[in-house]
Parts: sequence; structure tokens; C-alpha cells
Amino acid sequence: MKKLMLLGAVLSSFVFASEAMGGGHTDIIPRTINFLIFVAILWYLVGDKAKRFFAERKERIAKRFQEIEEKLKESKAKKEALKAQVNEAKQMAHEIVETAKKEAELIEKKIKTQLEEEIAMLERHFEEFKQNEIKKTKQEAVKEYMEEIFKEVHITSEDAAKLVLKAA
Repeated sequence: MKKLMLLGAVLSSFVFASEAMGGGHTDIIPRTINFLIFVAILWYLVGDKAKRFFAERKERIAKRFQEIEEKLKESKAKKEALKAQVNEAKQMAHEIVETAKKEAELIEKKIKTQLEEEIAMLERHFEEFKQNEIKKTKQEAVKEYMEEIFKEVHITSEDAAKLVLKAA
């Protein structure tokens, strides 16, 4: 690298020197030599530190880049895992909804069956009550009619009971 810089400096001095020969006297050659000496001294003093600095900087940037890539991979993996969890949650929600619908249908059928049984039982009780009321009303009507007849015939209730028992 040092040889390449030295070669460049020499070539540039020849280019500038060819212009100086054309008639005008300039101090470009001493300035160029001074600049090259300054660069050489600067490179000698700071070159290794600069190389080390840029090498470390390159390593830090590469390390940071790798960390970012790892984080990106981790975030992609987390994203995929979360997508899988979301899909699983959606599936579970769908299953829960289906189960709830089936349970609602079963409960509805059970309640309908119970209501039908209760209605049938109430209808039986109503029919029994109606028959009892009809029977009671008939008995009262017969009793009133018999009392009217017995009042006219003048039979005692004991005699009437004996007659009814004989007839039955």
C-alpha cells in the first residue's frame, strides 16, 4: 500500500513538473513533496490505529447486522407462532359456537318435551276436574230432585236410602 501511494505521488509530481517546464515557475513540486511527506508521516503514525479502528468498526457493524438479522428471524418466528395461535383460537371459537348451538338445540328440545308433558298433564287434570264437576253437579241435581220428590211422598231419609240401596 505504501509503495502504491509513493508511486502515485511520484507520477503526480511528474505530471505537474511537465507543466512547470512550459515556462511558468510554480512551487507545485515542493508543495507536492511536502504533502506526500505529510501523508507518509501521518500514515506511519496513525495508519495502524486507523486500520484497527476501521476493522473494529467493520466488525461492530457486521455484529450489529447479525443481531438485527437474528431479531428479524425471531420476530418472523414469533409472527408465525402468533398466526398459528390466532388460527387455533379461531378454530376453537368456531367449535365453541357449534357446541353452543347444539346445546341450545338440545335444551330447546328438552324444554319442548317438558312443556308438552306438562300440557298433557294439565289437560288430564282438567278433564278429571271437569268430569268431577259434572258428576258433582249431576249428584246435586239428583239430590235436589229426590228431595223434592220425597217431600211430596213423605218418606223419611232412612226409608229413601233403603229404597235406593235395593234398586242399586
